[in-house]
Amino acid sequence: MNTRAGEVAAGRSSDMLRIAVIGGGFTGAAFIIHAIHASQSAAGDETALRLQFDLIERSAEIGRGIAYSTRDPLHRINVPSDRMSLFCDDPTHATRWLIAHDLLDPGSTDANGHHYVSREHYGAYVAATLRDTVAAAGDRVRFTHWRASATAIHVAGTVHEVILDTGVSIEADRIALCIGHAAPALPCEISDATLRNPALITNPWAPQAFERIPQHASVLVVGTGLTMADCAVSLLERGHRGPITAISRRGLLAQPQGLFSSEADFLGDAQPPSTVRALLRMLRERIAREMPLRGWQPAVDALRFDLARVWQALPPSEQRRVVRRLLPFWDVHRFRVAPQVHAVLREAIDARRIVVETKGIAGIDDNARDGFVVTLKQRSGAREQRVFDRIVFCTGPARNISANPLVHSLLAAGRARLDGAGIGLDVDSHSQLRERDGGLVAGLFAFGPITRGSFGEMSGAPDIARHIERLLKDEKTSILSVPV
Repeated sequence: MNTRAGEVAAGRSSDMLRIAVIGGGFTGAAFIIHAIHASQSAAGDETALRLQFDLIERSAEIGRGIAYSTRDPLHRINVPSDRMSLFCDDPTHATRWLIAHDLLDPGSTDANGHHYVSREHYGAYVAATLRDTVAAAGDRVRFTHWRASATAIHVAGTVHEVILDTGVSIEADRIALCIGHAAPALPCEISDATLRNPALITNPWAPQAFERIPQHASVLVVGTGLTMADCAVSLLERGHRGPITAISRRGLLAQPQGLFSSEADFLGDAQPPSTVRALLRMLRERIAREMPLRGWQPAVDALRFDLARVWQALPPSEQRRVVRRLLPFWDVHRFRVAPQVHAVLREAIDARRIVVETKGIAGIDDNARDGFVVTLKQRSGAREQRVFDRIVFCTGPARNISANPLVHSLLAAGRARLDGAGIGLDVDSHSQLRERDGGLVAGLFAFGPITRGSFGEMSGAPDIARHIERLLKDEKTSILSVPV
């Protein structure tokens, strides 16, 4: 990009729709792929909609984001590849691509024939599908990747302006916010000097993150969810012999996969419950019915596929109660761990090579010789100090999305508002952004994890792709309508 600072990147013919996509991880890539497919006309039709995409993503790699940027082959997708296709009507699309490119490693296939490939290889599938889709569209699609961050959006009628931190501004008819998960929050106050200590690993996805940990070092892992499972596998498979302690306030571990189900029949003919208590009762009754023959997983999946309807029937006060009290329990049952990873983790816990403790963290001091003095706190409030050689943060994304400069500017300008649960941006059923007074912002849409509070669930790649594909195919959605 050689656009001068302050210059407006514009210029299009009257039949071209300009779309700025902010965020080039999985969500941004899925949006562009499905926008191109949804705009396809009959072969040879010269009236086919022409699209200009300006993708704003600082990373050189598109389609990976945080989830699929890891290069560790032991970090696997947590559902089989046949359930990770980018296309609803072609469930084996991802698996066929992985087989065609010889990316099914010997350890990826479980006893049931399901393929849990490395997240690096799945990210390669997403990136390749985007490249192929853009290439197949020919001159009907223009695509520009701006390696920058968006800091503000100016909404003016039917034409909007995206301001980049490089000084460039981009005009667009539509804007798709696909910024993904917020960065993990620090578990406690930590000095800048401690954060700079290489023995404190704040990004477990960084290249060679675990190679810096000596085999006999005592390791504290902060967090006990899916990221901790990946961390544990990386350490153990590299022959780590030192003690590993994993802590979280509830001590909840990601649950194993079981029987898969795609039945969106949680409610059946019943009305959605209006309280959390009633919802829990329905879920427990469903699990009790299915547990003897199918296990609890299909019941959780049934709720997942019906969750948008269930969630939107709950008053905001009940939604906030879910976030405060139940969200961690839902997450460990909803986002389950790959069987290969679960087997390694379970064996290590049973052998006491990993100890899981229900504790929080109150402070970290790196004044200990070759290590850290960590203040741990129990739920009772009691505190203790222990020394660890290394610390790895596996705390998951923060819920304060307003820490993102772009989101902060939209909220401050009244062009966006938080959802009723306070964990994301408020959008309507077509993912159009709601401004401060509740009205819809023309041409401004949001997708992916930042809309979780509007739909109840929008974090897993299959759910994001399914939602985007459905909306872009819906003629009632205005995303692909050419402005007059």
